[in-house]
Amino acid sequence: MIRVSGSPAGEETDAGPAALAEALRTEHAAVHGYEFIGGVAEDQGRRDRAGSTAHEHKTLRDALQNAALERDVQPPPAQASYPITEDYGDDAIDAYAVSLEHAAARAYLWLTAARDTDLRVMGARALQETTVRSLEWGGALDALPGFDEAG
Repeated sequence: MIRVSGSPAGEETDAGPAALAEALRTEHAAVHGYEFIGGVAEDQGRRDRAGSTAHEHKTLRDALQNAALERDVQPPPAQASYPITEDYGDDAIDAYAVSLEHAAARAYLWLTAARDTDLRVMGARALQETTVRSLEWGGALDALPGFDEAG
């Protein structure tokens, strides 16, 4: 569990609601990003992969939305736009896709700290899936997916 600074000794705060909201925000961004990739990728293979990956993220987004509503967590709405890559070359598109998956991995890692067992399981499964998608887009396998590298 995560202890919030200033909380009385022995009291722990459930990471679940905030992590659930963050995972949902990340999925909104991923859907937007993969739909962007599907529109600008230069080759059909990347466009097709972006379309199927967008569908996977939509499924996760919908599951998170339902989980939030079931737990009385106010689901954050999708934004009108999200940051996108300015370079449309194959390498830049692949790197952008990997960055979307890394952001999702960080959000799902946080979700695995929820008190709610169903949220922890959802986070763990989604963390596995996002790691695989990152590899499919050319990312490297991290020893601990979702953790930021020490700098």
